[in-house]
Amino acid sequence: MQPPAGTGHAAEPAHDDSIRVLLVEDSPRDAELVRRLLSRCIRPRFEVTRSPTLRAALPLAREAGCDVVLLDLSLPDSSGLAGVREMALALPRTPVVILTGTDSQATAVDAIRHGAQDYLVKGHDGADRLARAIQLAVERKAFEAQLTRRANFDELTGLANRTLFRDRLAQVLARAKRRGERAALLFIDLDGFKGVNDTLGHLAGDEVLRLVAGRLRSATRAAETVARFGGDEFVVLIEAIPDAGPARRTAQRILACLRTPLAVAGENVVITPSIGIAVYPEHGEDGDALLLNADVAMFRAKKSGRNSLELFAG
Repeated sequence: MQPPAGTGHAAEPAHDDSIRVLLVEDSPRDAELVRRLLSRCIRPRFEVTRSPTLRAALPLAREAGCDVVLLDLSLPDSSGLAGVREMALALPRTPVVILTGTDSQATAVDAIRHGAQDYLVKGHDGADRLARAIQLAVERKAFEAQLTRRANFDELTGLANRTLFRDRLAQVLARAKRRGERAALLFIDLDGFKGVNDTLGHLAGDEVLRLVAGRLRSATRAAETVARFGGDEFVVLIEAIPDAGPARRTAQRILACLRTPLAVAGENVVITPSIGIAVYPEHGEDGDALLLNADVAMFRAKKSGRNSLELFAG
């Protein structure tokens, strides 16, 4: 599973471009009022698409895309906070603003707790307030996404970082245990990477890591998590496999994809990987054991001549 992941369209900061609003409102009169209010705004422009039901809104948001959802709490197929929860779960990267006739502080607080960005009462706010609430909701959601990315992804390569990888590893092993499946972990260390930093400098070393990350993405499948574990170490997580065969094939693709030299700082840099493989549950029944044993197998690959793979053997 390559990052970033998520359902729906990500909200980007609103500047000069128009903002796509999905209005989930069953009242034609109220919907027309919202359209009129937002049409008064010249910059940014608001493109409003209306859905009278929550059921129709969800596929519309996924297929056509939207930057923000304006959601009424009283719909034919949803009433109260259930709609907020469903929308927030279905479109986690899209901000939701409540626009309802219920003027209740307690409901407003609960709505925010359930994933809404703001809570507006019909008839209480004019065009400026409505437009500002929508813009701020989009900006806040984009900032939240940025913070989440910084916390979970490696800034240099864009791959999952150690924290996110360990979280996904725990999830994969829990599923494997529940379903009686196997999973595999590949531990990858770059051979001779220190020499690149020593001869070409750290900027060139950073470029090598970025290029290697790109090749690892190309050699792995979407369902396989690739992470930078630290320094010049990378890991790959593979789930729902019958045996070590798929892990070996992934490792062989990684070896093949790094055979071509990397163009860095005007030089052709040859970087090879040493890869260790550990399989759950044979080589460890928890994440720490799998990481340790995959690391052990990687060192065996280095000792056997580098640019190779080794399956852990206790």
